[in-house]
Amino acid sequence: RPWEMMSAIAKDAARGWFVKRAEDRGIAWTDSVNFFESNQAELDRNYKELCNPSLEYPAYYTLPFHGYDEGNLNWSAAHELEAATQSMCLGYYDGLTWQDAQEMFRGAAREVIAETWFAAPGASAGEQPTEGPKTLLDIGCSGGFSTQEMVKTFPGVEATGVDLSPYYLSVAKFLYPQHRFMHALAEETGLPDESFDVVTLNFLLHELPLDASRATLREACRLLKPGGMIAVLDVDPRRLLELPPLRRWAFQVTEPWCKDGEYYSLDMEKELKDLGFEAVKLMANDPVNALLVARKAK
Repeated sequence: RPWEMMSAIAKDAARGWFVKRAEDRGIAWTDSVNFFESNQAELDRNYKELCNPSLEYPAYYTLPFHGYDEGNLNWSAAHELEAATQSMCLGYYDGLTWQDAQEMFRGAAREVIAETWFAAPGASAGEQPTEGPKTLLDIGCSGGFSTQEMVKTFPGVEATGVDLSPYYLSVAKFLYPQHRFMHALAEETGLPDESFDVVTLNFLLHELPLDASRATLREACRLLKPGGMIAVLDVDPRRLLELPPLRRWAFQVTEPWCKDGEYYSLDMEKELKDLGFEAVKLMANDPVNALLVARKAK
C-alpha cells in the first residue's frame, strides 16, 4: 500500500502538484471546491435522502483512493470531484484546452455507443431501429458526470446512476436532479432483472478487484433486457503497462487495484463472451482509454 507509506508532507506535495497542474491548464479547481463547500447544506440533505445506512462497504472499497486516506467516503473528495474529473484528460492530447480534450474523448465514446445501438444485429444495410433506448443504467456513476454524458448520447432516455459513495451521489443529485441516483453495490444493485436497455460502466472496473469486476459484469448482464447493450469505458491496461516506471507508479499509488492479478488480468472480451454477449468489440477510444461494446443475446 504505497500511498499509506507516504508521509503527510509527501501526500500534500503530490496533491498540490495535481491541483497546480489543473489550474495552470485553466481548470478552476479552487473555485469549484469553494462552490461545493458553499452548498454543503444541500449536499447534506441529498446525503440523508440517498444514503442506505444498511449497506455494508466491502473491504476493497475502504482503502485509500485517489490520494484520499478515506478513499471515496469523505466530503473533501466529493468537493474536488468536478475539478478532478475535468483534469483527468489533461495528458491525452497536445495543444487542446481541457474543455476540447474532454469533448474529444467523451464525444468519441458517445459516437460509438450510439452507432452500436442503432446498428441492430442482423439488420440489412441501411436498416436501423427508429427508437433510442428508453432506460439506461450507469453503474459507478460517481458525481453523475458520466450519467449526463450518456443522456447526451440518447436524449430523452430515463437514466439511473448507481454508486457506492453517498458523498459522490450527493454531488450527482445536486448537479443533475433530473436523473435518478441510487446508493448500492455495483455487483449487487438490487434492481429488477432485465430492466434496462443500456448499461454503462465508466471508469469503474479499474477501481475494483478482479472478483468484484467479474461480479459487476454478471450483474450488468442480469439487468439488461435481451438485445440490450453494455458499454464499458475505462483505462486501457496495455497503455498503463507501456508507461515509464515512474509515471506508472504515480498512477498506481492512488489506484490500489491497478496491478497484476487484478485489473491488469481482467479480460473483458472473454468475460462478456462467456456471459453470452454477442458482437463484442474492444477498441481504443483515445490515447489512454479503451471502449468495449456488446449486445446481450435475445
